[in-house]
Amino acid sequence: MIFVIAIILIAFLTLIPFLYVHITIQFQHAQDDDQLMIDVRLLRFVRYRFTIPLIEISKSEVGIVTEEKTNTGRDEKTTFTVNDARERLSQVRQLLNKIIHLHTIIKKFLQNVYVLQFQWHTQIGVGDAAKTAVLVGAGWSVKYYVVAMISKYMNVCITPSISIVPFFQGAVSRTSFTCMIRFRIGYAILAGLKVVKHWKKDM
Repeated sequence: MIFVIAIILIAFLTLIPFLYVHITIQFQHAQDDDQLMIDVRLLRFVRYRFTIPLIEISKSEVGIVTEEKTNTGRDEKTTFTVNDARERLSQVRQLLNKIIHLHTIIKKFLQNVYVLQFQWHTQIGVGDAAKTAVLVGAGWSVKYYVVAMISKYMNVCITPSISIVPFFQGAVSRTSFTCMIRFRIGYAILAGLKVVKHWKKDM
């Protein structure tokens, strides 16, 4: 019995690098109510999903207020400020600077990533027709640039669906973004091993 279990375990570990991971990213923005959801799926039965509600802009300090449930079941609000963002970016920058050839590693990994779904729809208006038109034009430029970069570095299997609808009757800001990607676990493991190999250790 133990021998059979060991064979099954070895076979499963052997197959892991060839299995596909599907990651779906969804972002919903409506005025001051935002929500980010990330769904990770392996095969049909292994699934992990977590949601990050970005519920409002802090009035007492510059930042974003998030809300999450604690172990006691009570909602707890925390504020992510500009200083927090700068500190996190500084930490990430220091981390990335320690990895040699990071750009090459990421580029090779992205060549094995497939984009299965890409939808990005926006409705925007500031109450002034001229200013709204300028924002819409700038928005199209940003979206075309993002799509171009994704098409350059990844394998896009579908035609991206993007739109910007101007609203001239008042101030409106709504965005719906969905992106699904797929890649083999083996490529992620290989990229991770390369990162470890090219890590610059402090002398």
